[in-house]
Amino acid sequence: MEPGRSVMLVEDEPMIALMVEGMLEAQGFQVAAIFTRNAQALSFLCDQKPDVAIVDFSLADGKADPTARKLREQCIPFLIISGFNRSAANKTFDGVQWLEKPFSEEQFCLSLGACLNERIGSSAQV
Repeated sequence: MEPGRSVMLVEDEPMIALMVEGMLEAQGFQVAAIFTRNAQALSFLCDQKPDVAIVDFSLADGKADPTARKLREQCIPFLIISGFNRSAANKTFDGVQWLEKPFSEEQFCLSLGACLNERIGSSAQV
């Protein structure tokens, strides 16, 4: 993983947000912003484009579908972290890396790496 990449974190549980922020910083990522709601994330994405996003599936203002659709539209790779398993998701999340809570730092890093590698692979095929 390339250090210095910017990350948007969308997580409504403060302790998990802090934990993930620490994991990202330990890997050399720059956390550009942390949001708890879809509305905040969508507003940010109107004029910002992070290199990658980490998104909780269930947020303070509902499921992360609107944020996921916007990230896909802008071709920003993203990783879903959730207390729900993948079967709770609809087609908006097909092909997206999914990491169930609780997770270890190693699991997080592996999933994030896979997310970034998929993006590299898909852009190379275009």
